[in-house]
Amino acid sequence: MIHLNQYEEDESLTLLAPAPEEKLNAWLVEFYGKPIEISSRQILRHRDLSYVERLNINDALPSSLIYKQVLPPWDVEQDLHEKILIPSISNSAQLFLSATHGPLTALFMEDLGTGFLETLSTPELAGRVGEELAKLHRSYSYRTAELIHTGVLRILFPIDYQEFTGKIVELLEEWQLVSQADLLFLEQLASLLAQKLADEPNSLVHGDLYAENIIVRSGRLFIIDWSWFTVLGVPLMDLATLAMTHYKNGRFSNFKDDLIDSYCYESGRDVSQVRALLPYAETLSRLLFLQWLVERRRRGILGTTVGPVDGVIPKIVQELRDRRSLIPA
Repeated sequence: MIHLNQYEEDESLTLLAPAPEEKLNAWLVEFYGKPIEISSRQILRHRDLSYVERLNINDALPSSLIYKQVLPPWDVEQDLHEKILIPSISNSAQLFLSATHGPLTALFMEDLGTGFLETLSTPELAGRVGEELAKLHRSYSYRTAELIHTGVLRILFPIDYQEFTGKIVELLEEWQLVSQADLLFLEQLASLLAQKLADEPNSLVHGDLYAENIIVRSGRLFIIDWSWFTVLGVPLMDLATLAMTHYKNGRFSNFKDDLIDSYCYESGRDVSQVRALLPYAETLSRLLFLQWLVERRRRGILGTTVGPVDGVIPKIVQELRDRRSLIPA
């Protein structure tokens, strides 16, 4: 099966140009209420739609901040933090301040440190992640109608899978990036996933929940990088991405049984039933990634951090074929 870390990064990708330094200084004065001095800066990510730094501040509290700058559609993160995420329930970072500069959205967020789950994994931590994730999904499942009315979240219920995939197929056919047989396969796959996941509950879904997006700090677990992938849909997709073998999960993959057992215990689910559904939820997560690639190309962005879009799309379709061959109809 193909894994994304096997792809070569597209060196032609145009990286985001950060806001001017005077803007940063003005925003920091607004937040701290006084001029401050940045003692050090560390670039954590620099991509085409996002730029992330850790800022260490002298003689002020908080003494460090995560400073994000994002372009559409990644700017949905602002609305997620302001209108959807409740830190005590979602285990998310606090958003201290948001601002805009042209098309850029700037976010100043709580610095949760560097204790990423992908390297700190233990059976005990895996069990705690399963428990906390089940609590998160249960809490937000009670607020489904409220979440829909915010207009922030995309809705991806099983009843929507065929229409969702149909839009992907329509564009892929126009671009002639895959064969007609592949297009038919994608439509059939959407029908199968809708059938298998039709009885699943709906809740807030992170959508990109790998161990690299979970931080352990002072004994607590925090989920970061809520973004474009966050939807209202089948929460089993989050469990599936955490349980799958993927380079973004690092060592955490060794403890997937502890994760699944704990999630099922806390949510009152039958373990065997959940294990039977996980391959379908995992496949759904990869279909969501395919849509992200298609959306990038639709916006005229022809590169990604895992290679040129036109080359990656057929590989993801082949990955979906491989996954389909391993699960029953």
